[in-house]
Amino acid sequence: MIDYDKALHAFQAYVKNYDANDGKVHLKIVHTMKVAELSEMIARGIGEDEENVHLAKVIGLLHDIGRFEQLRRFHDFRDYLTVDHAQLGVEILKENHLIRAFVEDEKYDDTIFQAISNHNKYAIEDGLNKNTLTHAKIIRDADKMHVNAANSLLKFIEEPQ
Repeated sequence: MIDYDKALHAFQAYVKNYDANDGKVHLKIVHTMKVAELSEMIARGIGEDEENVHLAKVIGLLHDIGRFEQLRRFHDFRDYLTVDHAQLGVEILKENHLIRAFVEDEKYDDTIFQAISNHNKYAIEDGLNKNTLTHAKIIRDADKMHVNAANSLLKFIEEPQ
């Protein structure tokens, strides 16, 4: 079984390597936590078992891990000008087996890596097994839900009354 609390502590330790006083870093931390919650909500809503609910939540926690390094290296979040943050995130998790800090059992690795690498793509790649495809859809939708909600709120705040 996946231990979400362990993954959360590992995430908190990881982001300590970045300046949380930087508004962009703070924004990504807040976004990540919300996407993890939304991933859990979607997984429960579609009737996933507890193991897959926890897996969805961990994927939500890890989906933008590449953003922190992207910001450090390029001072920019735009993938088309810098690097594909999803691929960078997968590379970071694979380096020195960092994924083990978040999830002990390697049986989840392929699903985690595939879901993360597909979350920001126009279309999810073909050939994924059913469970991996489900997780790729969950993280894609949770991420879009939060981004769209945040953009709508900003638009509302910025519009003259």
